[in-house]
Amino acid sequence: MKKKLFIAIMILCVSFGLLAGCGGPKPEETVNDFLTSIKNGDYKKAITYVHLSSSDQEFNLKNFNEDNDGINGKVLFKALASNYKFEKPVVVSTNDNSAKVKVKITSVDMQMAITKALGEVMPMAFASAFSESENSDDEMTKLMETTLVKDMTDKNATMSTREVTLNLKKDKDGNYKIVSDNNLMEAVMANADALNKMFNE
Repeated sequence: MKKKLFIAIMILCVSFGLLAGCGGPKPEETVNDFLTSIKNGDYKKAITYVHLSSSDQEFNLKNFNEDNDGINGKVLFKALASNYKFEKPVVVSTNDNSAKVKVKITSVDMQMAITKALGEVMPMAFASAFSESENSDDEMTKLMETTLVKDMTDKNATMSTREVTLNLKKDKDGNYKIVSDNNLMEAVMANADALNKMFNE
């Protein structure tokens, strides 16, 4: 009787596309696949594991697909991958529609990388302020981008190891997606929150 019931449930799962609820990706698998995408510098794949909303105020991964103040987001995303490592994600808690997954991540310290890049570029930026070249601003922006990428990918770059608890919730198809919040920002870019506070002071 139990065997027949099990077979009936499996048939229903296949027939009605309920694989997400009957054996779809587990929350820790979603996190593992997302972080692997970052490690591989694959933005297009990484974004598929994130719950995106127009109301996201804390952090939006879509920013890496755009230019921000002249800095190419895709270039920075690729640079993140060079020194990115993580350990096996562990489920902290789950309920019907959400989950929490903890993971230990090591990657370049973004606060240190940006601070170092600014220290290298600012003297030249001050000098260019007195230049009559119409392209000086564009040149400085490009210099900032290349300097930041250089510092992020340096084998001797300052690294940050942290434990992050990512929040996940199921989408309309029953698949787990990572919530776009400050925890996700910290998972992608170490000490990014401290950097934001530094610039907002």
